[in-house]
Amino acid sequence: MGGFQTRVNLYNPPAVEGDFASSNPRSTVLAGPGGLVTGPLGALVGRFAWIDPVDFRTVSNQGTAPNAPDGFVHRDQQGLITAYLQRASMLVPEGFAITLHNSGDFWAYNNGPAALTKGATIYAGYADGGIYSSAPAGASATGVLGSTNTAALGSTSTGTAVVANPNQITISSVTGVLTVGDTITGVGIPDNTVITAQISGTAGGAGVYELSNQNTAAAATITTFGTTVVVSATTGLISIGDTISGGAGFPVGATIVSQAPGGTAGGAGTYTISAPGTEYVASATGVTTFGTVLKVTAVASGTLAIGMPITGTNLPTTSIASQISGTAGGVGVYSLFEPGTEYVASESFTTAGGIATAWKAAPTSPSDGAVGSLVKISTYAQ
Repeated sequence: MGGFQTRVNLYNPPAVEGDFASSNPRSTVLAGPGGLVTGPLGALVGRFAWIDPVDFRTVSNQGTAPNAPDGFVHRDQQGLITAYLQRASMLVPEGFAITLHNSGDFWAYNNGPAALTKGATIYAGYADGGIYSSAPAGASATGVLGSTNTAALGSTSTGTAVVANPNQITISSVTGVLTVGDTITGVGIPDNTVITAQISGTAGGAGVYELSNQNTAAAATITTFGTTVVVSATTGLISIGDTISGGAGFPVGATIVSQAPGGTAGGAGTYTISAPGTEYVASATGVTTFGTVLKVTAVASGTLAIGMPITGTNLPTTSIASQISGTAGGVGVYSLFEPGTEYVASESFTTAGGIATAWKAAPTSPSDGAVGSLVKISTYAQ
């Protein structure tokens, strides 16, 4: 849809952002196999962009300090309308081929905060790849990455073999949770026996269970361990996908797969992990989780934004990927592009707003280069 006309211009606009501004020579960024393509957020035309430093292939308008942008996204009719009734689009969606220019003359919007004069340095915004007359302000904040917990792995109970069917066992006095697939141990139970089904009783609690081997348990102390972790106390936030680390009994490199209904979201409750434990753990303190979720508890100055790179002593070198909840740009829960490598209890961090580029402003008239207007940017301007 073209939409209704809302104004009449006395003169045709000089260009659209991303257009070539001259016939001077221009060059493109060298691409490797399969590149370049847009990343998860796509890429907007008429802005600076960065190539992912890990795969050297995907491109986005978000950068990571202290890296200057790799190039500029030229308008080549590659924007796609994907939203219902959308009138126009400058977005190249995820996975589409894209070309970056690292020299030439182009039209772009001046996002401020001041007019661009001839020869002025162009700054790139880390959050959006926008063109600025000075580096956009960053933010100073405090956040928690992951959680520390008191947690148990598996269960302990009393078990007695079912006489009529020795592949079954009656379980009572349960502490923890029994789960199909758990390894079960105790006097009268053969090595490498696992729970194959629950026949009756309370789900995960007292009842009759089917085992993979026959057993002769008689009111024996039984332990089970597998992929079920019960968290009784939490500081921070447990998130799906987090790596869990708990010492003896907890598998190395396992991640949080899901949280069972009934607990506190991201807090105390029952969780499933991606790999089984190696022994029953009655209760352990200092069980940590960490991943890509950052809980911001305070913002001292500035505003947080998607794409802003974060800098902190123990935080990963990465950028903000999205805001999950909370006050827009303020206190809340954020996701990062790259995961952390450890639980961070509380740490002050900063975000960078932007960086100076090798590009210069090249306005051709006194009215050119005003905030909010099109301006020529060039790698040839003096």
